[in-house]
Amino acid sequence: MDATRSGVDKGTRQDLILRLISEKELGTQQDVVAALAEEGVEVAQATVSRDLAELGVLKVGNRYLALPHEPGSAGIEVLPSFILDVVPAQNTVVIHTRDGTAGAVASVLDRVRGLRIVGTLAGQDTVFAVAPDNAAAAEVSAMISDVCRARTRPAGNAD
Repeated sequence: MDATRSGVDKGTRQDLILRLISEKELGTQQDVVAALAEEGVEVAQATVSRDLAELGVLKVGNRYLALPHEPGSAGIEVLPSFILDVVPAQNTVVIHTRDGTAGAVASVLDRVRGLRIVGTLAGQDTVFAVAPDNAAAAEVSAMISDVCRARTRPAGNAD
């Protein structure tokens, strides 16, 4: 472990949080605090709570996902209205969408940090999301289904 860097600036700390969320299965604010400490960054749980809220991180099931927040781009909030069905098939997740929305869905999925996909391919009403293995595909399918059933909540709330 490096020397403690409790004085890191907010932007550096938030970038580190996004990296940790994409690399590790973190499901509580205390998990994030501990992961930051492993990187030499000591921070209070209240600070992590504010950072998660500012970053637009959601808790999906028992894991955090960092959401895309780019001006002019669709965000994860469109998934429930665009996705009709999600089916895992080996290491691929087949996502059936409303006509003409597959490209937007693929774009959102490509930008979500922490979602274990290698890449996506979109047609008119179907997205193929390729995961590194069958277990990851099942996890991705479950997470997308949870988002579509609105079983998500902002991560900045108390765990």
